[in-house]
Amino acid sequence: MQMPDPIVILTTFRKQTSLRILLACFCAILPSCDSETAPVAVNDSIPAATQNTAQEFKPELTAGIQQLSAAYLQQIDVDFDAVSDALSALQTGVSDFLDNPTEASLDSARDAWLNAHIAYELTALHRYFAIRVLPDPQGLQLFQMQYQINQWSILPGYIDYVGDYPDSGIVNDTTVLLTTQNLRDQHGVFEVTEATLGFHVIEYLLWGLNENEDSPRPASDYVATTNLTSAQIESGITIEQLPSNRRRQLLSLVADMLQTDFQSLLSLWDGNNVLVRSNLQAMDGPRLLSAMTGSMTDMLTEELLVRSLYPLLNGEYNESIQSPYSHATQNAVSAQLSSLERLLLETRTPDGVTLDSLISSMSQDFADFFYQNFDSSKECLVLLYSNLEIPADSPASTRAEFEIVECINLVSNMIDHLGQVVIVAL
Repeated sequence: MQMPDPIVILTTFRKQTSLRILLACFCAILPSCDSETAPVAVNDSIPAATQNTAQEFKPELTAGIQQLSAAYLQQIDVDFDAVSDALSALQTGVSDFLDNPTEASLDSARDAWLNAHIAYELTALHRYFAIRVLPDPQGLQLFQMQYQINQWSILPGYIDYVGDYPDSGIVNDTTVLLTTQNLRDQHGVFEVTEATLGFHVIEYLLWGLNENEDSPRPASDYVATTNLTSAQIESGITIEQLPSNRRRQLLSLVADMLQTDFQSLLSLWDGNNVLVRSNLQAMDGPRLLSAMTGSMTDMLTEELLVRSLYPLLNGEYNESIQSPYSHATQNAVSAQLSSLERLLLETRTPDGVTLDSLISSMSQDFADFFYQNFDSSKECLVLLYSNLEIPADSPASTRAEFEIVECINLVSNMIDHLGQVVIVAL
């Protein structure tokens, strides 16, 4: 008996998961919706327009898309190397700050974090592409690594002091040993937002709550304490257990572990390089095009709509913002959209053919309508996340909802235009 294609299984699973999440989001927004009594009919057949495209898929298009896939793999390698370099710079920035904890060195460490996070978000599309071309176990392992590297939202009180709770978090809990293995064991042990690893734990350690964007954590939080008071000596506290010293140790450990975890992700990708290339070579033109355009729709749907915009529309502000402490969510979103734009316009065959030109040759409307929505989406999202605040009253809430819906419509239009050229091989 022929075994099912793991790529098709994983793609189907992810599409069904996205559909359930989207349905749940809309049900949360619309009280009259009942997922148990309102079944959704899913048509797995190829739409008529796609069938025509499949029939007209010419050999030269297949050759072009095969060359583009090879060029795209090279771009992935370049981008992953850039992340590794940026994480090394972040490690250095954190180390320099801890050696000399001043406001200037803290600002430098923050800049290094911003650069590293942007570099990582530029690879968001690559991860969605990888899961379409990797076998099921490796694809799932990749997304587990993503949870260790870039989990958001996080629970800041699980890490360190928050507002009126100066003794909260593992920084102040001396029963929690600050070791690499223990931090891994603590990561999401009870709840996914109880993170001890990744970019956003470091973000909170560098910025603190910073709710008004003008009250970041002071560098004095990281000044090493070298002497104990009489009361501390009497109670049996050691130098290493003091909050400032534990905070220093935690920041250093998490920065180092972030690089380690990314190197593990890189090793997973490199270790499957031959298999990925073999899988791509075995695909015909329609399936290759589906892998590329499908990774774009997956990223837009899950990163922007499902994880952020739909929950925002439902008033879930704290759970929907990726970088609330640095107030840099707009940077991450811009990087994600830039990764899509680069695949369409900058990745080229030796003859200079782009994915955009191939798609446009099959769809005259693509160039006219897709980029109009792309540019408007980028402007809408950057403006939304740059100025986003929890609405204080009904008029403010209405304005916020209008802006969120506008962004949702623009992103959805992009997904629709890409969907018109996605060819699913059955």
